Amino acid sequence: MALIFFIIIVVGLFYYRNRNNPRFRNLFILVSLSGALVIAIQTGQTVQVLKKIADQKHVSVDDVYASSNALNDGMTVQIGKKYYVVNFNNDQSNYNLKETQLVNPPKHVNKAQFNFGFGGTDSNGVDYGSIALKFIVGLIMVVLQINLSGKGNLAPSNALDQLQNYILGGIIGGIIYNSQITVLQFVVILLIWSVIVFTIKFLTGQSNSINKLINGTPQVLILDGKVNVTRALNTGVNANELAFKLRTDGVSNFRDVKNATLEQNGQLTVTTFKDQAINYPIIADGQINKLVMERAGITEPQLVEMLKKQHTIIPDVYLAQLNNGKLNVVKYPMKSRILRKFKR
Repeated sequence: MALIFFIIIVVGLFYYRNRNNPRFRNLFILVSLSGALVIAIQTGQTVQVLKKIADQKHVSVDDVYASSNALNDGMTVQIGKKYYVVNFNNDQSNYNLKETQLVNPPKHVNKAQFNFGFGGTDSNGVDYGSIALKFIVGLIMVVLQINLSGKGNLAPSNALDQLQNYILGGIIGGIIYNSQITVLQFVVILLIWSVIVFTIKFLTGQSNSINKLINGTPQVLILDGKVNVTRALNTGVNANELAFKLRTDGVSNFRDVKNATLEQNGQLTVTTFKDQAINYPIIADGQINKLVMERAGITEPQLVEMLKKQHTIIPDVYLAQLNNGKLNVVKYPMKSRILRKFKR
């Protein structure tokens, strides 16, 4: 467990020195959630071992106390006035229990102190305390995922957001009323899903190919009044749906459309010949948008040369847009000396 905290602290220091870089932010969130998951799983394993020891000694699990809430070889267990040392094999699949005498007995904790359960039920066997706690845990996790992902709300902006909402809702709704799943197990399940979500988020921020695979790319369905039927059908947009989306934007004739782009969230962004064209970023989060680059009619070497004139490189660019042939660049804040040494 000490190693987990050490790793979190080290990554936290990197994030603190580069807190304006979203890649370090996502990495720190991912490492922290993974560490919390490992700790929660270890705690759950300890509860299971205490239950087995209680069955072995024919006592209530609430009367069994452990010296640690994580499984450790040589940990001690207190049952009544007796102490036992627990030795595990390499993979902790088997244990040996032996009575021992302690010179200075450490503080022992029992199942209830790290199982997060209230234990009280009504006449129908419903533990309203645990249900209430699950509601609170679920609410906290939803709020955390919203804030950590930087969305501000649950409105999906891409396929990953939509999937995240569906699965998170299914997890919370399906587990809250299941008395067989403890609050601790509920926390572990939520942490597992959070780790998966932020792993994907981290990977999509590192690789343009993975980002396209997961989130997709904007698709131009109408250009200069001409409908790209093949692309529309490939994206699952039929004629009635396309006409409906145009009408919702106040366009009755597709010939009036200069550009209609299907965004990753399924919305259609429409500009007519009377409107000013939408300018998509050619570089975002240190990655080139090749589709925009092709539309602008420039090559990657040309783009690199334009960046050189502004004394920067692609990975250092937070946002860049082409306006009338001029490249407007917003760079990340200056990287720390730690990152420079790391790159060397």
